[in-house]
Amino acid sequence: MTQAPRIVCAVLAFSLSVGASAFARQAEEDKASKERRKQEQKALVRDQKDSKEDKELLAEIQPEIDALAIGLTRNFYQDRFLQDYVAELGQSLVPRETSAGVSFSFRIVNDASPNAFAFPDGRIYVHTGLLVFVQNEAQLATILGHEIGHVLEEHTLESIKERRSFKRAVLPGLLGALAGAAVGAAVKGKEGAVAGAAIGATAGVVYSVVSGNAYAKKQEDEADRIGVRLAIDRGFDSRESLAFFKKLGDTFGEQDRFSNLLWGNHSRNVARMATIQALLDGDEAPRYNAARSAGKLTLGGGGMKLYTSRMFRDAAIDYMDVYDRWDIARDLLEQIVEYRIRDPKTLCAIGRVYKMVGRTDADRNRAVDYLQRATLADERNLFPYVHRELGLMQARLGDPGAAVESLKKYVRGHLDRNQAYPHDLEEVYDYLLTFGDSKWVAPRMENVLIRVANPAEAPDAARAGPAPTPTLAAPVRSARPALKKPASQSGVRQ
Repeated sequence: MTQAPRIVCAVLAFSLSVGASAFARQAEEDKASKERRKQEQKALVRDQKDSKEDKELLAEIQPEIDALAIGLTRNFYQDRFLQDYVAELGQSLVPRETSAGVSFSFRIVNDASPNAFAFPDGRIYVHTGLLVFVQNEAQLATILGHEIGHVLEEHTLESIKERRSFKRAVLPGLLGALAGAAVGAAVKGKEGAVAGAAIGATAGVVYSVVSGNAYAKKQEDEADRIGVRLAIDRGFDSRESLAFFKKLGDTFGEQDRFSNLLWGNHSRNVARMATIQALLDGDEAPRYNAARSAGKLTLGGGGMKLYTSRMFRDAAIDYMDVYDRWDIARDLLEQIVEYRIRDPKTLCAIGRVYKMVGRTDADRNRAVDYLQRATLADERNLFPYVHRELGLMQARLGDPGAAVESLKKYVRGHLDRNQAYPHDLEEVYDYLLTFGDSKWVAPRMENVLIRVANPAEAPDAARAGPAPTPTLAAPVRSARPALKKPASQSGVRQ
């Protein structure tokens, strides 16, 4: 065979080989494409099935969710100013493309544990114990975004489905039954307690999931990613959340009595910081860096302390009187005292802090200064006990005469305010005896009633607001009247 035919044969063979390879490759690609379409179709069917199951599950557990929500209303923090602020911030973070079937709401719960959680129907709750550690809007936006992420990704429903077997749901079910009973009893008495327990027993796992944030690590990481992204998209520097977790860690450590309440199964503070840091340096870096370079990221408005200062004060008093965390109380009060410089309750609280934990003369002088300012600021006579606290401090500083006068003002102020003797009157008498006055007694109760009936004779009484109608009960005539504990006043936290 000549050279030319050999070349032709070789070219033909090569062409056939290439064609066969191309045909085989195309067949393989067609097969892969067909398999991919098949898998996509399966995924679509599965998603549709899951969506249907989720809707059915949500409808099934909605009575339990509503019962738990009713129970929480009793613990809402009563400050409309702050409530409106948090709700407005939360709503601004909700993606515009969110399904119309999800209605978000944001509520503040009066609870010292630093926690936040979400119900699957869009109701999000933030504890006061968390808000007091939030230093700016950027931190709060990232936290709220995290809870929004749990709702958008239906993490609660996923977790509930995973816990529906008997062995894994029996304990949460019991917890839910107890919660349901408490809610029912509060709303409808004994019959309501039985009904509430039934609700809790049927879907009590909801309680354990939402209150303990019992999510898998994958779900938590996903919620973190959404929270970071939502904050960035709304112009907040989500890197600030690292400072929030660091402050919690510095305050409570990793094994503090509060730490088990923090985030339920969330990683500890250090681990949470690492997760968010990895997001900002990894998948979310382009979004974050672009927004930061364009000058679009901020810590938020500067008026946050104005909205939260009252809550800081109340939380600080709880930390003092319930948890004996005077260090936390002092930190909280010092942050907001300039915002509440005319609030006798704040001034008295910070005076008590320095009275209890002060170790130097400067601290003791600071205590009496704040307490004196509290008595001057209480022009409405809303908090008569500030005079008692001042009197006890004056006695410690070696001024029993001033202490006696302050204690008398406390008793008189309490009578004017409540038309009742203070519950600790006998204790006050003992203090007076200790400080050198063994004769003074509180005004007789009938005299108080006369002043109420004739406010023109006692202008100070009018400051306390409208007085209740005097009763027909016989007046107390004893020189040392029987003690009567007012319903509206108890101890220092009156």
